[in-house]
Amino acid sequence: MQPADTKRGGWLRHVEGWAQHRHGAWVLAAVAFADSSFLPIPPDFLLVPMVLVQPHRLRALSIICVLASSLGAIVGYLIGYWLWNAVGLPLVQMYGYTEQFAAYQQLVADWGVLIIIGKAFTPIPFKIAAIAAGVAAMDPWAFLISMFVGRTLHFVMVGVLLVMFGARVRSLIERFERRFALISVLVLAALVVAFHFW
Repeated sequence: MQPADTKRGGWLRHVEGWAQHRHGAWVLAAVAFADSSFLPIPPDFLLVPMVLVQPHRLRALSIICVLASSLGAIVGYLIGYWLWNAVGLPLVQMYGYTEQFAAYQQLVADWGVLIIIGKAFTPIPFKIAAIAAGVAAMDPWAFLISMFVGRTLHFVMVGVLLVMFGARVRSLIERFERRFALISVLVLAALVVAFHFW
């Protein structure tokens, strides 16, 4: 009988190799950092498959995401506070959030901490929340605390889902690997297009 490792298809083997790569955690950190400041790709797209192939690293990888994402959010805040015209406005326009941004900025000004924490439960890109907080000149300490709580809540929720359903998802991936890989690429492409034109 063939060992389980040799039965894995190419896609899963590549993901596992990447998860174990010495630079894998650094790339995850870079994506988490950029997602909170300027990049439209959530770190979840890397975090989830990395945890699926190495469940024992869930806590470490989640902490990396929280810390890197929090640092990125600080950069987003500074963009809104000091570099709105030069960097912030072009970013918001590029992602198609010009109309929604003014309303969200007002929400940040009115509700502050609650809006930043609540962002963990919404599909609004966190960079928009961070930049809006900077533009609204939200109290920096209030932003830091609420941002850290919100980022932690987000990745804890992802972690809980992985603990609850990770083994089942992995089993499905191993069974329908080629179809899953194709669907994942198509869904990712659709999300990028939808995010850009929404």
